[in-house]
Amino acid sequence: MVNTKRLLWITPKWPLPANDGARQATTQLVAALCSKGCVIDLLTLLPEGEAASESEVIAALGVRSAIVVRRPKPGPSLHLRNLLRHPFRALTLSQYATKDLSRKLVQAVSEPDTVVVFDGLHTAAWLQELPRWPTVPLIFRAHDVGADLWSRAASQRKGFAARLLEWQGRAVQRFEIALCNASAIVFPVSDADTARFRQLAPRASIETLPIGMDSKPQRTRPAEDDRILFIGRLDWPPNRDGLKWFLERVWPKVTRPFALDIVGSGESSWLAPHLRDSRVKFLGQVESVIPHYHSAIVNLVPIFYGSGTRVKAIESSLFATACLSTERGVEGIGLDPKQDYFQAESESEWIEALNTLEPEAARQRGKNALARVAPRYDRDRVADHFLRTADAWLDVASTP
Repeated sequence: MVNTKRLLWITPKWPLPANDGARQATTQLVAALCSKGCVIDLLTLLPEGEAASESEVIAALGVRSAIVVRRPKPGPSLHLRNLLRHPFRALTLSQYATKDLSRKLVQAVSEPDTVVVFDGLHTAAWLQELPRWPTVPLIFRAHDVGADLWSRAASQRKGFAARLLEWQGRAVQRFEIALCNASAIVFPVSDADTARFRQLAPRASIETLPIGMDSKPQRTRPAEDDRILFIGRLDWPPNRDGLKWFLERVWPKVTRPFALDIVGSGESSWLAPHLRDSRVKFLGQVESVIPHYHSAIVNLVPIFYGSGTRVKAIESSLFATACLSTERGVEGIGLDPKQDYFQAESESEWIEALNTLEPEAARQRGKNALARVAPRYDRDRVADHFLRTADAWLDVASTP
């Protein structure tokens, strides 16, 4: 049984504050599993010089311990060194694959009755430094299909840049396949990603494990009719490119007197030209997203590429705030565009959707979205599914 073993849960970044989708996915699932009696040691591969409060994580999530293992700080010189040392290894994985890091992690996984959970592909990259991978049971929690993100980026470039991105994508794909085949179970976050991983690694055990969140109804007061919201990391390419497209192509043609609040962390200097518009307010990283979801009549999700699950669309639905989104922006969540959210794909559809938006219709779709999303993404149900599925596949993997 998984909850009688030690789960060594390896993350690529410090889990708090949970201010992006990946951190929310991690913290919600870990906290729910701990509440069900799982013994979890959370190990983070943290860049040199970055601060961390172990006691804060232990108190917030209920883990037994919070361990920091330092990795090199990423930068051009590190990437060049890694390229020369390992020309067939993905550059974005190399900072997680040093000899020193692998030596420390081999020690960390050697405790008896340990099951290792790789929370994202990068956390397993150190395995590439080993002649033989550890024999402990491995669980791969896949937040996206990394190789497909590289392929998408390559398709938008030409010449040498395109070839470089394709080459990196192939390196990522080789490692993704190897990790899938070595894992007792692979848990992608969406059905679309599960189907893709099954194509790439047909022999692997792969099953969707949705992102779990607190599904208690969150709406406490009505939204303002004239306020709309964008929330998300501003340096994640699908977010950055989608919001930039919206601000350049759609927003200038919106005639309704909306105010747009932009909430998010990450590199945001590219927003500067758009902040001259008095209707746009950039709030940066906020202590709590709750008042911003409460204020907004709709949440914008202009996402055109990328895999994984749209955590902010789930979160918005749990606050009963309707999304105005592309189909890709709510992919895998199960929302109905006729009842649960407003779908828009082209520039003209986005403009029309905002200029004709009826507040009462938006409120009703927000309520519908909450009813649709809450059962599937309840974090306790997701944790139960993790335990049942992991138990079954770990039993199979241990059978001679």
